[in-house]
Amino acid sequence: MTLLFSPSTGAFYDDGFWDAPLPGDVSEVSAEDHAALLEAAGRGQVIQAGPDGVPVAVDAPAPPVETLAVMARRRRDGEIDRLRWLVERHRDEITLGVTTTLTAEDFILVLQHIQLLRDVPDQAGFPDQIEWPVLAPELLATAA
Repeated sequence: MTLLFSPSTGAFYDDGFWDAPLPGDVSEVSAEDHAALLEAAGRGQVIQAGPDGVPVAVDAPAPPVETLAVMARRRRDGEIDRLRWLVERHRDEITLGVTTTLTAEDFILVLQHIQLLRDVPDQAGFPDQIEWPVLAPELLATAA
């Protein structure tokens, strides 16, 4: 069994199993180098041909800015959705005339936090340098 790598296809071939014609640019790769490359790929790196055609592991390219923006907005929307129950419970308690779980001041903090999340796309570093607002954990501890 000989492991081969083709820079033109970016693929590895095992000549013991591959019975079709191989690309003309294949070169042998040791089992140790192949294992190291697969381990690097498992850590998120990308395998590609180096300048000499030998396979190397490199950091994956950053997603395009448009993709980062979509991902950031999805995270923001998810965080807002996860806080809706706090707002709804407080408003329900007020409507029912029962003692509220949150103080009026804590309710304002939750609303301000939601607004900070809405404003994330307005940050100067958006979408690749975001300072995510953090809500005090004790406000979420009222979920009893």
